[in-house]
Amino acid sequence: MKNVTLALLAFCSLGLAQTQPGIRLPPNVRMYEPKNLTPDRAERVALFVQNTIGVRVTWANVPHAFVINGKPEDQEMVEALLKRYDVPPPRIELTVYVIRGLASAPAAAGPPTNPVPPEIKSAIDEMKATFNYQHYALWDAITIPIKTNGEVQGLLPQLLDNGPSVYTIGYSTGGPPNEGTTLNLAEFRFAIKFGEIDSHIKTDLTIREGQKLVLGKIRLLNDIDLFLVLTTKVY
Repeated sequence: MKNVTLALLAFCSLGLAQTQPGIRLPPNVRMYEPKNLTPDRAERVALFVQNTIGVRVTWANVPHAFVINGKPEDQEMVEALLKRYDVPPPRIELTVYVIRGLASAPAAAGPPTNPVPPEIKSAIDEMKATFNYQHYALWDAITIPIKTNGEVQGLLPQLLDNGPSVYTIGYSTGGPPNEGTTLNLAEFRFAIKFGEIDSHIKTDLTIREGQKLVLGKIRLLNDIDLFLVLTTKVY
C-alpha cells in the first residue's frame, strides 16, 4: 500500500510540473511568434511597422518572436499588422527571352527563329525606336523558379558553322528575393560561349511584375547581336 501511495504522489508532482504557466511579461510588453517569416524578412517587417505606427517593435532571434512595447491597445494594433505580413512567401518566376537583333533581314539559310511573343512586343517596339536594327526575332526563352540562388543552362540553335551554343543563367538574391511584386537579384549572370567568343552580362537588377527589362547587348557576329528581355510573374 505504501508503494502505491508513493507512485501516486510522484504522478501528481509530474502533472503539476507539466502544467506550470509560462513566464509572465509586463503589461506593456507582448511577444508575437510568426509562422512564416524568415529572420531577415522579420527584421524588415519590424522596422516598417515601428516606423508606420510609432510603437516600439523589435525582432528577437532567440525566441524567434517580435517584441512589442506599448499600451495594450497599441499592442493589439501592432499584432494585427504583423499578422498581415506573416503569410507564406509568394512563388516568383523569372522568364528570360533571348532576342536576336539583326542589321538586315534574316537569310533563308540562317538559324531557326520564332516571332517575338506578344507579351514582350512593347519592349521590342521600344528597342526598334532606340537601336538601329531592321529585324528582331526570338531565339530562345526559359522560365526560372526563383529561389535563394540558382543556375540553369540553355541551348541556342546552330548559327552558321559554329554549332549550337550553350548559355548559362545564374543568380543570387542575397536574401529574400522579393518584396511584394518586385524581384531583387543581388547578382544576375548570363554567359554564352559562341565559337571562340566567350561573353557575359553581369548585373544587379530590380524588376517589377509586369515590367519588361532589356539587357544587352552581346555581339556574336558583325551583323547579329544578342539581347535579353526579362519579365517576372508572382503567384
